[in-house]
Amino acid sequence: MKANITTNHIRVYKLLSFLPNENLNFICNFLKMNKQNVILYIKQIYSYINEDNSSVLINEIIEKIVSSPELIDVLKEKQIFTREDRIFYIILKLLRDHKVNLNALSTALHISRRTLNDDLIAVKKCLTHYNLNIFSIPSKGIELRGNIEDTRTCALSYLFKFLVEFNELPTLMTKDYIDFFEKNMYKNLNNDIDYFVNTFEFDLFINNKKLIKSLYIVYASNSYKEKIKDLSLNEFKNYFKEIFTSKQFEKAHKFFQISSLGNLCLEYINFLILTLKFCNGSLKKENISLKNDLHTIKNIFHNVGLKVSQDNFLEKFLHRINIASNQSLFLSMIDLSFLNLNLNIKIKLECYQIFIELRKIYYNIQFSNVIYIYLWNLNRNNLKETINTIVVFKDLPKFLHPVIKNSFLLKENIKISQFVRYLDIDLYVLNKENYFFITFENLNLENKYSFIKYYSLSL
Repeated sequence: MKANITTNHIRVYKLLSFLPNENLNFICNFLKMNKQNVILYIKQIYSYINEDNSSVLINEIIEKIVSSPELIDVLKEKQIFTREDRIFYIILKLLRDHKVNLNALSTALHISRRTLNDDLIAVKKCLTHYNLNIFSIPSKGIELRGNIEDTRTCALSYLFKFLVEFNELPTLMTKDYIDFFEKNMYKNLNNDIDYFVNTFEFDLFINNKKLIKSLYIVYASNSYKEKIKDLSLNEFKNYFKEIFTSKQFEKAHKFFQISSLGNLCLEYINFLILTLKFCNGSLKKENISLKNDLHTIKNIFHNVGLKVSQDNFLEKFLHRINIASNQSLFLSMIDLSFLNLNLNIKIKLECYQIFIELRKIYYNIQFSNVIYIYLWNLNRNNLKETINTIVVFKDLPKFLHPVIKNSFLLKENIKISQFVRYLDIDLYVLNKENYFFITFENLNLENKYSFIKYYSLSL
């Protein structure tokens, strides 16, 4: 009999091909599991290819799994809720609906009321971190109660976690909430956020788009309250003086006037400002010196043969991970977005070494952000003017564009003229000019845009 597939099976499957010669150790460290459990997960995944794995070496099993890309569809179809998934799901439902019918919930999750009652104990414990609680309603179920601002803070945290882990969560959970989000968000929200993050350079760290999206969902309102889009240019400058440069103010003000983000209520503008500071690494704790941490990070880089000569980005990186590690110890996230980048083995191994050392200090540090800081450190001076080739991107941060330009010219003798969001490809195709399109991400656009050539991000 085949084992039930859980969220961790999905994660293990996706991580298996990241570091071919170090996959077991990497997965153990990344998912904080012991080796025996990881091997068990791998064998259970393999049972969906071949039930008899008793005499097959683990390396052979891994090789067969990695060579079966269609297996992910089978695993997702068989995926069930773990206790952790159920707790997460219940909290999201409470945050969205405020009331939950327990009979309907136990039926949907295929669990007994006794099991559900045990889950609710854990739900209560999680909600106490936000000063929230749940109460029983006779013959109806349970109800979420607490201060509205505490509820919003909790919703922001859990929505962000949901969006980060979306692709690995059970289908019932993701379908339920995507349907809800699509009904309650403006059609162009994703495109607006994508444009905003890229244009105003808030892509310094991974998942900033998802964080801003979560903020919008929680704090946007269709009421007649004053919104950010109602601000005059001078009022806008006064609020955002620490966010945008003098050259950006007019363009940013116009963006908020016509975009979905402009619908954020003015009473919550400080939450947006704090979020944007967190996104670009300028949000920091007062009266806390990170000089020792800065020295430590430099030494960690030196240990893998990389010399860090500038402190500016490192300081932003430290502000980000310092706040994240201290504010979200009770809500960890497993971010697999780094799998979308095409990286060579050298980069992967060195980022892995840096990650292991940094996590000794920052428990919740994201591997994706370690990759970003690593790639930033490969920057070279005297960048050359480039033309002809277009790089198509989705999440490739803007600070890497000049790095890639110069490196690609030196290594491939190919000149890059500009970087274009994947949503805007058609505009360039329609112009019928002789462009050469390339990408450094796993965009899965081959069916529609077979002319895009995929390259490894080996700078």
